[in-house]
Amino acid sequence: MTNDLRKYWRSLKQSFRSSIWLGWQLESNWTDWHLFVIYVLLKPLTSSMLLVGMYYAAQAVPNSRVPVQFLPYMYISNICYGLVGAVMFGMSYAVISDREHYRMLKYIFISPIHFPMYFIGRALSGAGQAVLGGIINLAVGLLAFKEVRSALIGHSIPWFHLAVDLILGIAILLALGLILSAAMFNISRQGMYLSEGISGLLYLIGGVVFPISILPIWLQYISICLPTTLWLEAIRRSLMPKAEGIFISPLSSVDSWTLTGLLFIGILFLWLVAYYFFRWSVRKAWQNGKMEETTGN
Repeated sequence: MTNDLRKYWRSLKQSFRSSIWLGWQLESNWTDWHLFVIYVLLKPLTSSMLLVGMYYAAQAVPNSRVPVQFLPYMYISNICYGLVGAVMFGMSYAVISDREHYRMLKYIFISPIHFPMYFIGRALSGAGQAVLGGIINLAVGLLAFKEVRSALIGHSIPWFHLAVDLILGIAILLALGLILSAAMFNISRQGMYLSEGISGLLYLIGGVVFPISILPIWLQYISICLPTTLWLEAIRRSLMPKAEGIFISPLSSVDSWTLTGLLFIGILFLWLVAYYFFRWSVRKAWQNGKMEETTGN
């Protein structure tokens, strides 16, 4: 049993390292590394600058009632959502690219590699780029915008609580990514639209660019059932405690540690679903010839 566990653990580590390396190579092989670093840094920054422009445009309206806390709210949420895209949707796109662009998914499946760990490594490769871009994005926000400085500086940040929420958030995103990538196995050619649709839905009602309190009541309760909504709320509370209570929502009455507990419960549920759904989807895709797009229907 001990030897079997060692072999299994060695397979996990090798699969993890190889998939991270492969993910980096696939992401960066279209140009030299200087241009790629610029791309990684500027891509998240441009999306944040778009939101900043929208905020100042709203502020310029006569008798504007937009609170100053709204800018750091959007800015921090958008940075964190970059991690959602990199992990969750990057994992699902790995299925599409390996099967429909490179025609290699079948060979990866039959190779001596831990299949779920392969996609986890691919996702974390993109997450590393998202974290790097997010750090630069946050630094620019602190230097350029006084509203962001006022929200993030001048108070003690609960670093332990923030670290716990970040780890839980990444675990949730990996589980959601496995569920979404599992669905891609049985969707031929047009699976990318499902990924993009879910991305837009989470961005719209997940409290990224505006508080969920402005949504209709029935949509607010759908929003708070989304794990990404809970995660973004937890991160904002840790980074911007002075802004807590400014944007009233159904989550306002939930304290920070209870929110962390809900995230942990969400992890247990999502990983259970991801485990069984991934196994079922892979088996069905293999039986129906979906692993090879040239012969799949």
